[in-house]
Amino acid sequence: MAHVLYTHCDAGKGDTLIDHWLRSAKLHVDLTDIEIVVIDFGLTETQRAQLRNEGVTLWPARADGRTPNIQYREIAAYLATRPDIDQVVYSDCGDLVFQADITPILKYEKTMMKAVVEPEFNLALHGITLGFGDVRPERLAEIRKTLGERPTANCGFVVGPREKMASVWATYRTFCHGVDLHGTDQLIINYILRRDGFVELERIWNYVTFLNGEHFYYDSDRFLCNREGRIPVVHNAGRYDSVRTITGFGYRCGRIRPRAFSESIRLFYRSLNWLHGVFRNR
Repeated sequence: MAHVLYTHCDAGKGDTLIDHWLRSAKLHVDLTDIEIVVIDFGLTETQRAQLRNEGVTLWPARADGRTPNIQYREIAAYLATRPDIDQVVYSDCGDLVFQADITPILKYEKTMMKAVVEPEFNLALHGITLGFGDVRPERLAEIRKTLGERPTANCGFVVGPREKMASVWATYRTFCHGVDLHGTDQLIINYILRRDGFVELERIWNYVTFLNGEHFYYDSDRFLCNREGRIPVVHNAGRYDSVRTITGFGYRCGRIRPRAFSESIRLFYRSLNWLHGVFRNR
């Protein structure tokens, strides 16, 4: 059966999608059994032509909400037309590149969703920094109970069987009345992961640079590495460019900010988490 590697994009990030995300995927990922799909939330005609020339499937969509949230509506609609698909890989495209083949993680535990946990982020920090405004108030208690105080997964790179990935949108609609806040998709995905169980991937399969206390560096060939070597999937996450750990990030390019910068961000988030604990226990 075929697999899908998909993302979503608009014109603003279209060139980054083509020059960095797609380029890195075609250079490093074995695409023999993988179809690349881009949910088109308003790409330019030039960008669409370039993507089609690269063999990418485009799925036209309406940008009538925050696109990381509603993209799950669109992938559900797409997968409804593709009963032949087995594994589905979702990937951010504006701040993520591939440096090695991802097919090994598609070959085991095929009935389970797979994701990478961020050790220093959790539900409390989600509430403080992103909020729960999209969530139906009567459903929030269930989400809190299910996630608890455990660290949450970063959902910029998620793997799952077709049926589970196609069902994300139905769960989203059950728990949410809005699609406007940054991060609501991550909240719902984490609820699903903890509710159903999931395979916790090694950090290298979604190496989030934000809040990351590990030492990582660019080698002489401009590949990002940690102590184990070249990192397969690098994710320069951050809601705003001003807090991203790597400036000018892309495939084999970028500059890592001074360690004092990233440590100050980590300290800020740890302080927020500590304060939340203090007030919760009062």
